[in-house]
Amino acid sequence: MQNQVNTNGPQKYKKVILLGMDGLDPRIVSDLMERDVLPNFKELSQAGAFSTLATSNLAQSPVAWASIATGMNPGHHGVFDFLGRRISDYMPELAVYRINRKNIFCKREAMFLPVMQCNTFWDYASDNNIPSTILKWPMTFQPKQNNAKLFAGLGVPDIKGGLGRYSFYTTKEVPAHEEGAEKVIKVKFDGDFIKTFVAGPNVAKMRAREEAKVDLSIMVLPDKSGAELDVGGKKIIVKTSEWSEWVEAEFKLGMMKTTSGIFKFYLNEINPSLELYMTPVQINPKDPAFVITSPDEYIQELSREMGLFYTLGMPEDTKAFEEGRINEETFISMCDEVIEEQEKMLWYEMDRFKEGILASAFFSTDRVQHMFWATRDTEHPLYESEYAEKYGHVIDDYYRKMDDILGKVMKRVDDETAVMVFSDHGFSTFRRSVHINSWLVENGYMKLTKKITTDDKDGGGLFQYVDWKNTQAYALGFGGIYLNLNGRERSGIVEKGEGADSVAEAIIKGLSELQDPADGQSVVKKIYSSKDIYSGPNAGNAPDLIVGFQDGYRVSWQTAIGGAPAGLVEDNTKKWSGDHIIDPSLVPGILLTNFKIQREGPSLLDIAPTVLDCFGMSVSDMEGQTLI
Repeated sequence: MQNQVNTNGPQKYKKVILLGMDGLDPRIVSDLMERDVLPNFKELSQAGAFSTLATSNLAQSPVAWASIATGMNPGHHGVFDFLGRRISDYMPELAVYRINRKNIFCKREAMFLPVMQCNTFWDYASDNNIPSTILKWPMTFQPKQNNAKLFAGLGVPDIKGGLGRYSFYTTKEVPAHEEGAEKVIKVKFDGDFIKTFVAGPNVAKMRAREEAKVDLSIMVLPDKSGAELDVGGKKIIVKTSEWSEWVEAEFKLGMMKTTSGIFKFYLNEINPSLELYMTPVQINPKDPAFVITSPDEYIQELSREMGLFYTLGMPEDTKAFEEGRINEETFISMCDEVIEEQEKMLWYEMDRFKEGILASAFFSTDRVQHMFWATRDTEHPLYESEYAEKYGHVIDDYYRKMDDILGKVMKRVDDETAVMVFSDHGFSTFRRSVHINSWLVENGYMKLTKKITTDDKDGGGLFQYVDWKNTQAYALGFGGIYLNLNGRERSGIVEKGEGADSVAEAIIKGLSELQDPADGQSVVKKIYSSKDIYSGPNAGNAPDLIVGFQDGYRVSWQTAIGGAPAGLVEDNTKKWSGDHIIDPSLVPGILLTNFKIQREGPSLLDIAPTVLDCFGMSVSDMEGQTLI
């Protein structure tokens, strides 16, 4: 049933500008404002308001941004995590986009389905003739086609229909067990020449599916300063330690069909060995393979204005950085370019913004904090003083970038414009990984068909060794625990009602008492029952329990995909050293406005009703409340 929209209130503003800055932490913002490092943030806070902003549970981007957009909890909008599970076979699956399995004729406009299951503030606004332009908002792929202009963010796949997988061409030997080895394309010089390929989407053949490919040749320049690349007949020059320009390529799909993709190269070295990184092959904004904007042709309009740009929902390649295919400087330059592209889109729309809503979301702030947090935490396993001295400025630099963008926006703001600057969550350190499935095994809630040894780093990922007929609970995703319910799961054994309540209560009690074997520290701050924090038509799709970790701890990568490694808690030795998927009370976001906030303790659920209230609108049953 559609919520009732009331349009009888007084209009307070003609325009509303929203600047979403992913992951900005209130402690860092406050410290930098006190040191006059963020002058525009400080000026706005003094003119209007500055507050912490209670985040979602789980405290992660898909959940939070969907909650901001809808003013509703996940039980209504249906987004609970990056990962969900196929209830038919327990397997994890991405929850940031939805493939339309019923699209048997492969119609381009029906390839995917919307992820959020209830209306957003811009849906309500555009339905009431209030112009809305939304740039790179997460969880909006595939976009609804309505009166709003929207370029989808997190969730937009690469041309292969995945979240983005780089390629790495090298003449060096890469061990098969090395992390990321599956993305390496081993090549060999024939003199100064290499012949290889760029892999595109999978194409159905008679007996199998094969990758569509475009020829790639690499010729060392005479002065050894770089290489000439020939991609399907198009030649470009890339110098050592530099990015190439964007490359367009056509992939043959059969039946006289082709699809267009774009990608960039970064040449680490050419001599004596080749090391050539290539971004994931992304949707070409000039000729989009999927519908990623509303209206469909809006992406082409942006391309005519800006040229080619990153279209992937998560373009900053943290995996390539973590796996050693690109270094710190290359990763930073990539993040810089992403922000520059988003700024250009914002200024393009600002130049013609006369009324209504303009929202722009920035995400590189989140990525750099994930990857450089160890530079500011002396107790992190990866902390090194020399490295911290060299790169300890990076996080602050990106807060400054956001301050600079805000300053440029505020110069264009008049008395008829409301401005809201917010982050979806804050940040903390990620020192230790917690294997929830391993705890479930150790305490008898999960049974395995074999003992996991320390040699199996994945711990039998994808529930490889789980004896489902003797398992009461399992963990999947970034903090969720599911009961193996009879009548819901394929091999469920826990009876609904009192039986399920008893198992859940026992897990809550036991896991809440978990201490780090290394030092006796408490690992878990609070465990939440989904029935206590979620409500709405989609609440039944939530995990049964949500684990809120203490500072310094986070669910392990192995747990997220169904692994149960030997041991319970271990050092996090990945470059991904900062995180926010801990208890939401520990990582609130920020809220800055150019108007006074009328309520204490604002939540991200309050942003949507506040935007609508600016135009004299309200929505019945929306959980958030206006702040004006």
